Parts: sequence; structure tokens; C-alpha cells
Amino acid sequence: MEQRIWIVLLLLIQIVVHGQSPEMVFEPPSPDFISLSLQTHEGELRFGNQDEYFLKSDGTYFKLGDDGYFETDKRSSHNRASRHAFVELLKMRFKKEMFNAMDKTYFTERKQNMYEEEIKSHTAQQHTLTLANALCNKKQSIRLFCNPKEEDCTSAFPKDGYYNEPRNIKGWGGRGASEFQKLRAYTTFVEELFPSVEQWADTLYPDNTLEGYYVVKVQLEQYDFKAGGYWFHTHQFHNRGFLLSWYDLQPANSSERKLLHPNGSSLLLPMAPDKAEDFSEKHQQIFLVFKVSVSLNGLENYRADQLKTTFSLSSPVITIYSDDALTKKVAEMDIGSVEIKTR
Repeated sequence: MEQRIWIVLLLLIQIVVHGQSPEMVFEPPSPDFISLSLQTHEGELRFGNQDEYFLKSDGTYFKLGDDGYFETDKRSSHNRASRHAFVELLKMRFKKEMFNAMDKTYFTERKQNMYEEEIKSHTAQQHTLTLANALCNKKQSIRLFCNPKEEDCTSAFPKDGYYNEPRNIKGWGGRGASEFQKLRAYTTFVEELFPSVEQWADTLYPDNTLEGYYVVKVQLEQYDFKAGGYWFHTHQFHNRGFLLSWYDLQPANSSERKLLHPNGSSLLLPMAPDKAEDFSEKHQQIFLVFKVSVSLNGLENYRADQLKTTFSLSSPVITIYSDDALTKKVAEMDIGSVEIKTR
């Protein structure tokens, strides 16, 4: 009974509103880890392009020295760390065989000729280091990744309210750590913290299906007087964002297949010339939002460590906004009736 309650608590998701958009917060199983704060739209997860936070409601950007700048900067730091950590946790369910082969007592050294189990163990240890960097709070990070004999542990880590950057992978034991310090830090994490991380990962969307919205950013290009509107070219959709890529779309009908034409396609947003002139003076880029259902399909391979995802459209309606916080709705288009041209 207690275990069930614990799992339910881990699955508890709090919707927290911070200014422009709400966020979905996944509380960790232990105070040793950071909470995960992910962006949402209409109460569901936001994939693809993310709110950059620094754009104000009047169209200007927060600058250093502005009221609220540091709060916004901290929020952005937390979101970047959260997105990275969330994906690392989702990957874990597809790495069980690898982690089961991991030597939890000693490092598996890389060498020219390695058995399959040795390769799995070595790779798992590298991924464990990534997990520890992504998930540990400041106190645990200092404990595991700082060598007080060689560095100032206060200044070596982000200030309170800020989070470790996803690409900043610190080594076990910290700078200049001996082989004894490195191994001690590794075994400490594996013995004391790794089991909780595995349990946390298992509670996140265990059916491998996520619902939410996929957001793409496009530049407003030249107005087409003959067509009476603006064309949105799908080649602009291909920049990878949080969790999803446009290439992951699984089309369900002919209209959706047109969107994935190998030579590219364009969608027309009808707009009268007088309205378009005013609109183009105010906006250089806009945001297209698709309601989607996402499937997690494993990893490309252990070495690439790339999560495979696909998504299908849950609605034919594309909603268009003029701001990255998705608060200023411009129009809607129905994929079944919108004019789509292919090259």
C-alpha cells in the first residue's frame, strides 16, 4: 500500500503559473534531485519550439537590469535543465539491459578489444554520469563533482536558483580528482541515488505515450497578392525542438502526407492585403501549433543515445499565434481544407 502511495506521489503533476505560460512540474522522489519544470500549452506538454521567456507582452525583450530579468533568467535555466533531464529519464526504460550489465563496483575501462558485456557496462557508466549531472541538486553535485583540494566548490557551481547547463558534464570527483576520489563518487551515486532514479524513470508515462502540442516557428515571408495570403513553407518546420522533430510525423491521410512531401510543401494563410500590411509591420515570425499524440519507440542505438519518437495529429486544426508564449492567437487553419502546394 505504501509503495502504491509513493508511486502516486511521484506521478503527481502540479500546474504552476509563472507569468506568460503555465508549467508542468514533476516532483523528484528525493530532495537530492531537481524538480522538472516543463512548458505547457492548454494544460498539456509543449513540444518542439519553446517559449524563450524573455519576450515581454509588449513585444520587447527583457534586458540585463530590467525588473524581473533575473527571475526570468532563472526560470529559463530551470526549464533547459528540466527538458534535458526529462529526456534522460525517458531513455532509461530502454536501457535496462545495459544498466543490468553495468559494473557498480569498479569502472569498466575502455580498451581496443571488449566483450559485449564490457561494452554495455562501459556505456552504461557513461550514461550514469550524464544522469547524475542532469538530476542531482547543487548539494549532491558538489559532493560528487567537486574536489575541494583543487577548486572552490562554492564558485564552481551555479548560484542558487540556477541549474547546470545540459552540456556541462562534470567528471566524477571533480577537477584533478585521483582515481580513488573518482571511484568513490561513482559508487556513492550508484549505491545511494541510482535506485531512486530508476524508479522515478519508470513512473514517467509508463505506457510510452504522451499527449500535448507541437510548436513550430516560421518567418513571415513576402505576401502573395495573387493567392491572397502568406505561404508557410514546411522546410522551416524541420528545426528540431524539445523531444520532437517534424520528420517524426506519421501522416494519417492525403492532406497530412502532402505536408511531408520530400520536396517540401507550403500552406496558405488567407489574409486581406490591408490587414496583411498592418500585420507584417508588427510581426516577423509566427508560431504554428499542432495538437499531437506522441509515442516513444526506443533508442537509435546505445552509442548514439538518441530517443526515437513519432507523433500523430490529434486534430486537423492548426492554431497560429504571433508570440512564443502562445497568448496572442492570430488564426486557425484546417489541414483538410487549407490550400497546400507542393514543389
